[in-house]
Amino acid sequence: MKAFKIFLIKETILTVSLGLMALILFRTVLSPYYHPVFWLNLFIIAVLTGLLHFSILKVSTEGHSRFSSRFIMISGVKMMIYLVFIVLFALLNPAQAKFFLITFLILYFIYTFFEVLLMLKYFNKK
Repeated sequence: MKAFKIFLIKETILTVSLGLMALILFRTVLSPYYHPVFWLNLFIIAVLTGLLHFSILKVSTEGHSRFSSRFIMISGVKMMIYLVFIVLFALLNPAQAKFFLITFLILYFIYTFFEVLLMLKYFNKK
């Protein structure tokens, strides 16, 4: 699947870029706000985005009638996984929950914007 391969390459570039920017920022300007959980957030969001994007691309080949319901289902599953992850972390580590949530939301919005752009580009070509 060529579209997924392109997505994976671009997602890897995005993830490495975000990791390098975070490393620089957390070592300098944002050093008081650094917490190792950032790397867990980055990893989980990148992996889930990749897996679920693959599912969406696979479903898109099945036809238009099934695509919308499957797309909503995949998005719902993604939201539930994120919600469980957020709630578990916040309950188990209440002192670090604020920094965790801030970094999670920033990464979530970046990856969501990235995924939507690439899906629009894919479906406009198709």
